[in-house]
Amino acid sequence: MASVSTTLCLPASLGSLAELSNALYDFVAPFALDSAVVYQVDLASCEAFTNIVKHAVNYDDSQEVIITLNHDDHCLTLTLSDAGIALPDEIRRELGHAPALAPDPLVDSSWPEGGMGLILIQSMMDGVSYKTEQGRNILTLTKRLSNEPLCSQ
Repeated sequence: MASVSTTLCLPASLGSLAELSNALYDFVAPFALDSAVVYQVDLASCEAFTNIVKHAVNYDDSQEVIITLNHDDHCLTLTLSDAGIALPDEIRRELGHAPALAPDPLVDSSWPEGGMGLILIQSMMDGVSYKTEQGRNILTLTKRLSNEPLCSQ
């Protein structure tokens, strides 16, 4: 099967989360993907979108997030692009590595003050990459759909 993609542009608002989720489910419907896989991608994409709204554009809903969804025989890829504040260097360094171990639910001091969203995204997806290009932040989330090597990002 050839690669299929679609692009949508949403206001950078938490009110856009339902539209993002609906667009994802509509996009993948023809491919008969495992519902657990689609749920993981939905959860990761909503967390990434929320992070953009909160941290990159600081709840400025006049800004837009461009989302590209791509499916081929081996991978489902989402690319989220915004013109907000770039990720701090310490967070960029974390993206190339396996997520840190989850905190111990019984030990309050093991829970970080922030950063659980990144751990969630990394644990749901097979590939997470970030770059800045022409003044835009570009976050790419990739989910492997077969045993083939990870799709190029």
